[in-house]
Amino acid sequence: MTERIAAGIDLFGNRHLTRGIMFALLKDMIAAVREGASEGLAEAREEIDAEKASKTLDVTERLSALKTRLALAPPMERIVTAFAAPYRETFLGELAAAATETRPPIHLLCMDLPPKELNYWKTLIARDFDVEDAESAEVLTRALLEKARNAPEEQSAVSLVRACHVAAGAAGLGYTDADQALIWAAPAISIAAARFASWNAYGQAFLHSECDAAGSNVLGRKVLARTVQRLVDDPISPWRTLTWPAA
Repeated sequence: MTERIAAGIDLFGNRHLTRGIMFALLKDMIAAVREGASEGLAEAREEIDAEKASKTLDVTERLSALKTRLALAPPMERIVTAFAAPYRETFLGELAAAATETRPPIHLLCMDLPPKELNYWKTLIARDFDVEDAESAEVLTRALLEKARNAPEEQSAVSLVRACHVAAGAAGLGYTDADQALIWAAPAISIAAARFASWNAYGQAFLHSECDAAGSNVLGRKVLARTVQRLVDDPISPWRTLTWPAA
């Protein structure tokens, strides 16, 4: 019997009946494949949904931690980090990131750096300022502030920006802590308050003095000019939300 069915003939020699059985078996096989595919698709969707939920939770926790860090930042840290904003905003694009994530521009107000930027920032500050540890950061910060104190008004801003950039960067990289970096950079507040009347005046003086500073170039000046304009215009910029320090 098995041989005859395999040959396409049933017990009664009815080939049509055998074809019907084979067709039914084929339908069952197709249905089983479809069912398996449907189950696999459902499982894949569940995995995608779980992954999305996990990522959402990670983002929520990260933003919560950032906001907590900002709440703990003393006013002096906010001001000093905002002084460094022409460089920080240029290299981090923090205003755009903050707008996308619906949060304050925390890295323009706190010395901490985004974890994904640490290696890049380490290379950057070593390349541009020969800073690779706390000692070199402190020496350069103090030297730049002394230069800013003694320079003509319009030439002092670039030294102020660079001093605060170096101090904040050293803290962000863990070369020192924020409290120690603020000790180095503290004179920047009184110097800036005595020299300039507003964030806008500070930014314009920076652009003017940066033209003649070491390492300046045409392309860099254009980029920095756009950055300063963003800092002046953007409603969430620290240059809009922080009061300029009084002399």
